[in-house]
Amino acid sequence: MNLAPTGKPRAPKFHRETPAVRREALVEATLRSLKEFGHEGTSIRRIAKAADVSIGLINHHFQSKSELIAAAYENLAESLQQSMRKQAEDAALPPRERLSAFFRASFAPEILDPTVFSVWLVFWSMVIHSAEMQAVHDRTYRRYRAMLESALTALAAGGFAPPFAPRRAAIALSALLDGLWVELCLSASTFTAPEAIAICEDWVHALCAGSMPALLIAVQPSPAQRDGEGAGGGRG
Repeated sequence: MNLAPTGKPRAPKFHRETPAVRREALVEATLRSLKEFGHEGTSIRRIAKAADVSIGLINHHFQSKSELIAAAYENLAESLQQSMRKQAEDAALPPRERLSAFFRASFAPEILDPTVFSVWLVFWSMVIHSAEMQAVHDRTYRRYRAMLESALTALAAGGFAPPFAPRRAAIALSALLDGLWVELCLSASTFTAPEAIAICEDWVHALCAGSMPALLIAVQPSPAQRDGEGAGGGRG
């Protein structure tokens, strides 16, 4: 008999799992299966075995394999964005240094993991065929772009760059980051992560120098400035 120090029987301990914990375990098992077996080799039965649960429990939480993979997609995107968000929103750093820290986090070894990239390929291949995957893509991309937009807006607000269109700038920088990341994941011999970071730094330097005219916003003169110009009669 299991006795407490007082000599009385111990109360049995029960491991209580919440629905959220079970869902998380299923999502993690799905990611592991996708990394190891790909989309075709990932089945509900295999996920259930990896998570050590019944197929009925999976069906209780997810209506289909597609819905479960969509949840895994969002989970992976959010986890990878966390370290980047921490750098982009670090109020202790000046806006320009925040972006530099963001670039370093964007090309960290765990982000460039080939097995993670292979899972992204699965997700992307499903986006055009699945409304659930499309919805996740739209949400995660919107959050990622908003993070970039906020970091870039701080540049202009802090006087580091001339006024520019933050939405379009965020789209452009996002495309640059994604393109470099894809190439690095496909072939690490083409260029290095430090080179990718340097390219992103050059892009920001060009923005701050006003060398991207398509992104700049023309600042209208204030009424006082206009009145002053009129009173002077011009330079002739």
